[in-house]
Formats: sequence, C-alpha cells, structure tokens
Amino acid sequence: MISKLIFSLIAVSLLGACATLQRQVDPTLGEWQYVIENLPRGEPEGTFTIAKDGEGYAGTLLRKGGDIVALDDITIENSVLENSRFQAEGNSVMMSGTFEGESFGGTLSVRGRNFPITAVKK
Repeated sequence: MISKLIFSLIAVSLLGACATLQRQVDPTLGEWQYVIENLPRGEPEGTFTIAKDGEGYAGTLLRKGGDIVALDDITIENSVLENSRFQAEGNSVMMSGTFEGESFGGTLSVRGRNFPITAVKK
C-alpha cells in the first residue's frame, strides 16, 4: 500500500515537471528597444520584435522615424542570434548577437563594417 502511494506521488511529480518544461517561454521573444552605436550619422534608436513562426522565427525592425523592415532568415540557438538580415538604404545588413535575460548585445555588419547594437526588452 505504501509503495503504491510513493509510486503514485513520484509519477504525479514527474508529470508536473514535464508539463512545466513544455510551458517555458522563449526569452528571446518580444519587443526590444535598441540603439546602434558609432554610425557616421549618429546613433539611431528603435525597436525590433522577435516572434515564433512555426518551428522558426519571424521579426520586424522599427526605426524611430517610423520605417518598418522585415527581419529575414532569423536563426536563434541557445539565446544566440546567429543570423538575421534586413534591408536598409539599399544595403543588406546582417545582425547577430546574444540575448542575456532582459538585454541583447550584438553587431550589425554592412559592407565590411561592423557596428555595435545593444537592446533591452520592453
């Protein structure tokens, strides 16, 4: 009788733990307020948004002036943005970096030049 009770408690605990694992939210998802540093024309600000799209990711980047551009080919593994690109002023811009809690730090690469980008989750 006691062994059946112990077995039942263990089974319920394991099922509860598995259910919790499946409900964890991806910390990279959401809206991020960014600043791009060291650009020749100042340090533009805006937001970018990352969302789930089936098994992958989708996103947009909103510049402070109101321009919205799509983030294409987003690849995120273990909170590392390995790849994403967008178009700006006729150039293809590559974005990569690392999400750590409520912050993001990375690099924008365009025409052989790199610019730091930092962001905080809104």
